[in-house]
Amino acid sequence: MKKLFSLTTAAIIAASVSLSAASYAGSVTTKGDTQVQLYGFTYAEFALDKQTANLPDISNMPQPDANASSSAFYKSTYNKMNSQAESWCARLGLNFKNKEENISGKIVGDFKGKSANGEGNFRIRQAWVGHKFNNFKVKIGQAYILEEMHSTISMASVGPAGFEFKMKRVPLVAFFTSFDAESANLQLSLAFEYSNNKAVSAGKDSVNTALSVDRYVFPTTAARAVLTFDTGFGAPAKVYGWGSLIPVYVSDKTTTKVSDNSERSYAFGVGVRLPVSVFKIGLNYHRTDGATGYSGLSDYKPSSYYLDDNVAIEKTTTNAYNINLVMKPTKPLSIGAEYDYVKFDNNIFSSDPEVETLIGSIKIKTTKVTMLGLEWRHMKAKNFDIVGAGDDNFSGDQIYAIYKYMF
Repeated sequence: MKKLFSLTTAAIIAASVSLSAASYAGSVTTKGDTQVQLYGFTYAEFALDKQTANLPDISNMPQPDANASSSAFYKSTYNKMNSQAESWCARLGLNFKNKEENISGKIVGDFKGKSANGEGNFRIRQAWVGHKFNNFKVKIGQAYILEEMHSTISMASVGPAGFEFKMKRVPLVAFFTSFDAESANLQLSLAFEYSNNKAVSAGKDSVNTALSVDRYVFPTTAARAVLTFDTGFGAPAKVYGWGSLIPVYVSDKTTTKVSDNSERSYAFGVGVRLPVSVFKIGLNYHRTDGATGYSGLSDYKPSSYYLDDNVAIEKTTTNAYNINLVMKPTKPLSIGAEYDYVKFDNNIFSSDPEVETLIGSIKIKTTKVTMLGLEWRHMKAKNFDIVGAGDDNFSGDQIYAIYKYMF
């Protein structure tokens, strides 16, 4: 009993010292000369929605007009104003660094996890360790995928259609290196990511001929190149490209037509960020083949694979692009605008589904450690052929208010 009491007391004291040191931007030395730094933020997101899906969760898709004959697919209240709020994006993280061993690491969590009764539960977002060897680094654990380049200016917890990757963070093994020139830097990365069953999806369109991932025997292979260079117009510009190869085995729902068929999906993307004085311009494009998990629709997402006439396997391809502009007239104020577009193409569709999103945002740094964000979205979708819906060209609006305290 005494030993248990002593160990408990020691743990509380150690935790208190660690938290106190981190709160003052310091670090704590632990066994093995590893420095630990606590960081994170508290976060509150409020929204007013009209004609949007997935209530009460934040969404990036509009909803068709209400129709009593198809109430199983959407609610009659979707075409009225709805108020929402989220706070699970609040995060708590630890950075680790051991200079002697050239090792770094990170553990980050939030409260989006769901317990058995549906309440919020703490979950791990990132948990990885990095080993550095001269100009070469290896990262092992759960981390952001190479394909995720944070290509939207949206501050909301759910990004716009086309740029809200379903598999943002997965277990992976990644390799990094870089090359420096006089006024440029080139970063090269390669990773093996366990995201196959998220990148290739059965979707949410309730079509019986949709195929889903049965198994995969090799992880997604992803590569990325990022070139940063001086332009003389302001901060350095950035040009990047990425690609991924996603092998899977797919089956239909009854396994009578297609059972454990080997398929290879792929995706690639390019982008540029160009700062000019108080402006920052961003352009992004990506294409996928049999990998609709990159499309990021919160509702009515088409599947990656279908059976055409219950015989041939058909892939869904997507093309998505956006353009954004951010102006920073003063240090605490940022004003931004963005246009996003994504289109799905497959022979089994009567016409190709597509989604357009317009975004306007204002970000105000209220103090050195707090931020207020205001965002408006207008979303328009068409050609989704939703069963029972009399409206196949539908739109919705959202207004967000976000407040964040970073420590």
